Amino acid sequence: MAVKVGVPLYLVISVVLSLLLSSHHFAEADNEITKTCALTEYPDVCTTILVSDSRSSSANITGLSRIGLELTGTKANETAAVAYKLVNNASGYAEWDIRATCFQIYNSSVENINQDGLKYFDERQYEKASEVVVSVNKEIHYCGTIGVVELNESNTLLDKFTTDLKTILHQLF
Repeated sequence: MAVKVGVPLYLVISVVLSLLLSSHHFAEADNEITKTCALTEYPDVCTTILVSDSRSSSANITGLSRIGLELTGTKANETAAVAYKLVNNASGYAEWDIRATCFQIYNSSVENINQDGLKYFDERQYEKASEVVVSVNKEIHYCGTIGVVELNESNTLLDKFTTDLKTILHQLF
């Protein structure tokens, strides 16, 4: 026994087409992220970070590069806040010194990305934007070597992602 539902056929067709087209669009966007990140040293890190921003789903490589710069600034800012708390809770001068060093590194990284990196990127000076990322990468890598174990996870993630971001930006010039 069939149940008759009074839904017009044109409505059913438009909903089905809409779903098919949107899934195709997201598949293309995911493919762009996958294709872009496949060229990097840490494709899983690259993909995870870029997918975390909903704008990535409709971005081409240029858009992914800008989103990557913004996410680097955001993640560096979050890590600077953690480092600041660590500085304030240091139990001695040596611990305070290395924590303050990492705080300064992350604080200046935020400024370098947000002021210089994004400015160069928006001016289509992709090589200069990449140079900013190289500098930030070196600083973050250094922070990872001086023994602030509470920042190890953030240091590793940002070290890997900025390595990947250099590769992505390099594709633009």
